[in-house]
Amino acid sequence: MQEFCMGEVGFRRNFPVTNREIAEILPFYVSVFGHFCCGSDYYTRRDQYEMCLLLYTIRGCGWLKYQGQQVTIPENCLAVIDCRNYQHYRTYGQEWEFYWIHFDGKCAVDLVSLLNGNGLTVAQAGPHLDFSGWVQELQRISQSGDRNRELHLSELMHRLLCRAIEVADRQKEVRKYRTLQPEIDRAVCWMQGHYGEEITVEQLAKHSRMSKYHFIRVFRSLTGDTPYRYLLLYRIDRSKQLLLDTHMTVQEIADACGFSSSKNYIAAFRSCTGLTPGKFRDTMSP
Repeated sequence: MQEFCMGEVGFRRNFPVTNREIAEILPFYVSVFGHFCCGSDYYTRRDQYEMCLLLYTIRGCGWLKYQGQQVTIPENCLAVIDCRNYQHYRTYGQEWEFYWIHFDGKCAVDLVSLLNGNGLTVAQAGPHLDFSGWVQELQRISQSGDRNRELHLSELMHRLLCRAIEVADRQKEVRKYRTLQPEIDRAVCWMQGHYGEEITVEQLAKHSRMSKYHFIRVFRSLTGDTPYRYLLLYRIDRSKQLLLDTHMTVQEIADACGFSSSKNYIAAFRSCTGLTPGKFRDTMSP
């Protein structure tokens, strides 16, 4: 069963991929992908289509019914489905601009199932998943004359889906620990107020009323960094302000920002910025 309504179309760009026989034995292959902008009347209903489908919203919002669940796909989010199952997707609102990829392969259904679990997952892209960059690379490879084009496309789809699974898994962790956000905020506030002092993870965990290892797990899930990394970057940021706004020496800044020595401060600063503190001061000062 297939039913479509295009409605008002802003633009539609399709990029079909003609695969050679090797594609049939690869983990993934791409059949066609594109960039579509449609109005409020657009929808698609179908099943028994021998492909998987990835939908990524650039602007506006889409609505998707699949595996008994109904979700929206807002801007900068994606969903992946197996089109052998019934699906119904449409514009949610006045306009929906999105990328789409039809793909399949030996591992396609398994990875789609891994991403969705028992239902349907909407993953939010961002710094960890620059989807427009993936599409540009997909277009470059598919239009190249490379004799190994199918291999490269399979590898690209594998990396893309694995990254989407990682992002979705992180979102689940964040939702799981969301009720502990006030405790992590308390630790961050205390850290920022005492960054010039010696700080231990045990102290931070105590302020959050958690065990050390639970605190580390929750902190990383909600902030994206370990407590040590977060504190290091905060100290580096504060030291940058002192480098630009004062005439303090590197040693004085190291002491003020909680580093054990100027040597450790210089090494940490270079690791985070690629510059020494002195070079940063000379380069960035007006």
